[in-house]
Amino acid sequence: MKVISISRFACSEVAELADAYIDNELLLETKLRVVGHARNCIDCREWIEGTARLKRVVQAAARRQETPAHFRRELRDAIRSYRPATRRTRE
Repeated sequence: MKVISISRFACSEVAELADAYIDNELLLETKLRVVGHARNCIDCREWIEGTARLKRVVQAAARRQETPAHFRRELRDAIRSYRPATRRTRE
């Protein structure tokens, strides 16, 4: 979680925190500061809204993407054959 403890955010700070805000990764105090700034700053509000739209479009496109059958098969085989390394004991 990211927390910024300054009394007033600058637009550059809001832009830097936009992804964490959208992904709900900010502490409540920081989130409220971002919201407060965006409420009064149309540029930051539009930046956050645009970033959120872009994330939704990319996520939707990724969900439509089919994983090749050979990759799924190779991954499944690798998982099945995986053997964790044994730990060395200190003597």
